[in-house]
Amino acid sequence: MTNVFVDCLRIDGSIRCPGDGGFSDVMVFGRHVKLRKDHPAIDLMGRLDELEALAEWGLAEVGGEEFSNIALMATALNTYLATGDGSWLTPIRDLINKVCEVDSRELGWFIPKDRKTAFLNLLRVKAREAERTAVRLLDDEDLPSSNVQELIGMLNQLNKYIAHLIFLNHVSVFKNVNEKMRSFGAMR
Repeated sequence: MTNVFVDCLRIDGSIRCPGDGGFSDVMVFGRHVKLRKDHPAIDLMGRLDELEALAEWGLAEVGGEEFSNIALMATALNTYLATGDGSWLTPIRDLINKVCEVDSRELGWFIPKDRKTAFLNLLRVKAREAERTAVRLLDDEDLPSSNVQELIGMLNQLNKYIAHLIFLNHVSVFKNVNEKMRSFGAMR
């Protein structure tokens, strides 16, 4: 069999696949483990997959190096989560160091003003969700805490990276939430 069902079996006329019972066999920080599908590590892998897929969608719909970079970062973080190999974090650090050298025009509450910036804002929200999921890994005493802390830190920096890209693009920036809320009324 050469398709996605390659690891499945036919038993008494039914197809049975790994994972059908609510568990997944995965690598987490270089260790092969069997985890429930609702375990934070599995959840985080899915959130990073989603972040990567949305970045690829942004690349296809709008184009731009930013989306390629975010897809690369999501892939590298997911690979780090699986392998525990810190070399996967190098391209992320390089991209963050590069963009941190560019100052934003202004900071504050914002509203995206074009498709590209709206896509970036969606990716920022998804990166924050992934970071919050990663924090739940701290509760699993079987995971190496130094790897978990490193992953959380890199996800926080990814979120800041994307936010920085937003402010470098087409946004309306407001000094406070009240100004932002008033602008919604003005948009009608």
